[in-house]
Amino acid sequence: MVMMKEGQQLEMFMTGEQYQAMERYVAGQNKDTEHRIASVQRQLNVLLNGGLIEGVHFKNNFTVEENVTETVSLGGRWYDVPEFEAEVTYNKSEGGVFLLYDVVDMEDGERKVVKKSTYFSLTSEGKVECYTIVGSYRAVKPETILRKIGEMAAVAKERLILVNQKDKHYNNAIAKLKLEFPNAVSVEKGNEWVRSHNWKNSYNVDVITVAFEDGSYIQYDVNDFTGEIKIRKVYDVVVENQTLQDKVNNLKNRLS
Repeated sequence: MVMMKEGQQLEMFMTGEQYQAMERYVAGQNKDTEHRIASVQRQLNVLLNGGLIEGVHFKNNFTVEENVTETVSLGGRWYDVPEFEAEVTYNKSEGGVFLLYDVVDMEDGERKVVKKSTYFSLTSEGKVECYTIVGSYRAVKPETILRKIGEMAAVAKERLILVNQKDKHYNNAIAKLKLEFPNAVSVEKGNEWVRSHNWKNSYNVDVITVAFEDGSYIQYDVNDFTGEIKIRKVYDVVVENQTLQDKVNNLKNRLS
């Protein structure tokens, strides 16, 4: 007796339209993989010829696995046949080539300069399009990408120094304010949204807020470079709840 695999049995019960849909899918996947192989090879040639180094300026995690067997859902309006499942075998590709650039980010609870990856594309002339690195969708030469990646690395190193310095100033300020206000329920760093008549000019600033049990609070600015602490805002619940007459009476008492 000849034993048949499940995939072979499924094919025996397929209609002609279903079998054609399966063949179209496999052919499409194989063709797509061929195109991706050619595209990745072209990307690698352009980057390497431009002086970029794999693992430093770009990463390549593109892989091809031949004769992968999977059960997929086919049919629907793209195949002119009701949806059905079929076991197919095709060449499968994953990953790709990505440019690398340096940024300051948290890693293992510590600020570090880390590499991030980003997508890019090539023009027919062999120029590179990458908004993340160029700052626009303008196509540039690979040598320009190499220079900009180097500039981003230098900026990231400088930013790490400045950010660590800023963190130190804020930590020192929090420690001082905790000593100054031992009855505060919290002394924390946060953000304050600064509104402008033009929303494009609105922005966030870092502040330290000293909060008290009755809802009163004091906000402080800390100079990023010198660590100088300045009062930004005072909210006193008692004062805010005073009526106009209360304020008049307080003024009379103070001047009498």
